[in-house]
Amino acid sequence: MINSANVGKVEKLLPGGVALLVKKYGLNVWTKNYSPYAPSDSYIEATNKYQGQVELIDVGNSARTIGIKNYMGGLPFPNPKTGLEVAWNYTYGHNGDDATNEFAVYWISAKRGVERHEEWTWDYIIRSMFRTDIEPRPHQPEAASKSIQYYSMTVCQKPLDKKGFTALYWRYTQPKDQDGYIYNPAQRRPIRFSFGTRGDAWNNTDLLYEDVRGYMGYPEWMHWKIIAKGTYLAPMASEIPIGRNQVKNTFDFETPPHWNFKAKWEPRPMYVVEALPKFRDYPYSKMICYIDAESYYFLFKEAYDKKGQLWKVLINAYNQSPDPRRQPLGIGTSLVVDLQAEHATAFPWFSSKANVGLKPSQFTLTSLRKQAR
Repeated sequence: MINSANVGKVEKLLPGGVALLVKKYGLNVWTKNYSPYAPSDSYIEATNKYQGQVELIDVGNSARTIGIKNYMGGLPFPNPKTGLEVAWNYTYGHNGDDATNEFAVYWISAKRGVERHEEWTWDYIIRSMFRTDIEPRPHQPEAASKSIQYYSMTVCQKPLDKKGFTALYWRYTQPKDQDGYIYNPAQRRPIRFSFGTRGDAWNNTDLLYEDVRGYMGYPEWMHWKIIAKGTYLAPMASEIPIGRNQVKNTFDFETPPHWNFKAKWEPRPMYVVEALPKFRDYPYSKMICYIDAESYYFLFKEAYDKKGQLWKVLINAYNQSPDPRRQPLGIGTSLVVDLQAEHATAFPWFSSKANVGLKPSQFTLTSLRKQAR
């Protein structure tokens, strides 16, 4: 176990923000041996089928011009040479084609402990186009006709006074703002909205919309640069037990800073990529992204404020796939810590099922009303 007493001996194996959490806030890192990763057989097949045909488009400082062509499925760049290629590998990495999830949200103060918590469900089709795992492949026709890449619906289940609050949105293959609806039970009507995920906090947490999964913006919104390649410890096959009755076995809510969690960390090959925003109003001046070199999952992110000071540290923990030849990695938990406010948001997972066969018709205004009720 790595802790504040011995972290100096292995500090080079941890991102700077994580080392700070160990030294200042007492995060303990339990280590394990490396576990190799491979995506589903069908994703590998698509990678081999389309390898070499994908091309990047030089969009310069434009954030609204599509920057890739000839992509049809699988990993776009099996041997990435630039930060932008790594970013596209993350965008189209293997996450299955869809999933249904249950999770909790905990707002945590380093001084006061847990402030409140909620429970949510989250259904999404992450690949309505360029699908590899389940039919219809490669595209769902309804989505392809509108160039919709991603559908998402989140519904609050607890507490009772917020139950039914729903957010439905979809995003396109082109780097333009997302469209969707918000349903507030108190108003009893859906509100249409269009937004670019640039600086809006998700559900008043420490997590911005674009922080979900590490980064939910478009590759075209950033300038990407590989600044290092190396081996770092990360909770990739973390062995975190998921479920409502497992939350307190993972998170230590009783001991300050009240957000530390228990997981197994293993050595992982990673690209360390700097992302500089093209938008002047972007809340982060830069992001340092630690992206796994096998799965292209975001495992860590360090976000800096406009003054260039470290602001937030994001950790994503995963579990081994229940069926590696057909299923993506499981979700363990996510944690985002606002170092300047000494505040955090924790996301313990209750359940996650991938490749369940969700349809675009389940992400409509009619289905939103049904879910909200």
